[in-house]
Amino acid sequence: MRKSLLILVLTFFFTAPAFSGTPYTEFKVGYLNPSDAKAGYIFGLNMGRMIDESVSWSFELNYFQKTFNKTTTVASEQDLQGNIIKTKQTEIDLTTRIIPLFLKLNFESPLGRRSPLYARGSAGIGWEFLWSKENNYLEKTFQTRYFNGFGWQVSGGLGFQISSSANLFADLFYNGSKVKRGEKKNELGYPTWQELNISGLGVRVGISIVGFGW
Repeated sequence: MRKSLLILVLTFFFTAPAFSGTPYTEFKVGYLNPSDAKAGYIFGLNMGRMIDESVSWSFELNYFQKTFNKTTTVASEQDLQGNIIKTKQTEIDLTTRIIPLFLKLNFESPLGRRSPLYARGSAGIGWEFLWSKENNYLEKTFQTRYFNGFGWQVSGGLGFQISSSANLFADLFYNGSKVKRGEKKNELGYPTWQELNISGLGVRVGISIVGFGW
């Protein structure tokens, strides 16, 4: 799968210059709810070129981060003014970061002859990287685990033209991916690995700037 994806990516980028359409760039921010991780904010940068008036290709970089802290109150005291001062301690500190990379095919169509509204949709494939930093102060264990795996994404939404070169949009999207690490064989000779399912629904809004990009 990895070799096939690499060949696909290289082929795409060697043939992409043939698409000499208008460049554009999208800046996105949203919220993603992965299956095996806590929900968090996701930021995206999508850069591509138009193939015709409705279809375009693009390369998209996303960044997701969620931080979880478990804290407890270990002491409290009252000062001379009656204020309650609490002493707290962090017991568990966990940060999950995900970077999905996609090659995408996008479609846009106006909702009416002169309407500033248009429907939009996209589909893409790529590779997703996840690293989880875990600090467990109770058990005195500290580790960073790295995962990666094939990913895909589909989205649909609405856009609104605010100028000749800028559009606002809102999308509902689904991110599909299971990332793995530590592939090895156990004492019985069976292949084993660790896996996280980071598939899930998300929403995002953004702005598209036509004429800006590579």
